[in-house]
Amino acid sequence: MTKKEAEYKEIKRKYPMTMSKDQFYQIAHISKATALFLLKNGLVLCVDSGKKTRRYTIQTDDVIEYLKDRDAHPDSYKAIRGWYSGTSGKKEPSNEYIAPKLSPDQQKLLVQYLSRLMKSYDDLLTVKQLTGFSGYNTTTIINWCNKNLKHFNIAGRFLIPKISATEYLASPQLCALPQKSKRHKELLTDFLTVNGITAKKLSLIFHACFKGKSVPLRESSPLMSVIQMHQ
Repeated sequence: MTKKEAEYKEIKRKYPMTMSKDQFYQIAHISKATALFLLKNGLVLCVDSGKKTRRYTIQTDDVIEYLKDRDAHPDSYKAIRGWYSGTSGKKEPSNEYIAPKLSPDQQKLLVQYLSRLMKSYDDLLTVKQLTGFSGYNTTTIINWCNKNLKHFNIAGRFLIPKISATEYLASPQLCALPQKSKRHKELLTDFLTVNGITAKKLSLIFHACFKGKSVPLRESSPLMSVIQMHQ
């Protein structure tokens, strides 16, 4: 058993089922502000009771999953710029990903691109299906439904029209989110590449967002064959 595995086993022993926000930030060795960011933005799943005290309940398994993924992808869990304003302690760096602003015509192309990728899906998507496609977790998808993502609520079960999902993912509102899922970033990167933006131009566009790191097109991209046809 590795040191990490032993740590996870001990966490599971102390908190067999769930834990509070205070217990979470102490276990994860992060600040209260960082814990709040992770919970409010759905990066760590939780149940929000809305109460003033003991508001958040977090599954222990989700905390362990977060710790594992944070070790592998630490930048995915950095708070957006300005989150720590007015809080005490050292501010952590931002990991914003801001896609280039799309024209109305480009936005329509993005909807068409997403629709092609979702061709094999049913016309009505479950929350789980949209989670798998978009990379956002179930809490985030449900929050979208409770706000402005068009959906049907059938006996407490959300069903989302496929066209509503594609339009929402392509909307200026979502494309402007500084903190996107890894999958959403990949979809936007592939879309821009397929629509004639060369790797050099793409690198310049995203240079500030990725702090100089290259943005290679994934070999596993669903549109890699299409890109190769256009080269």
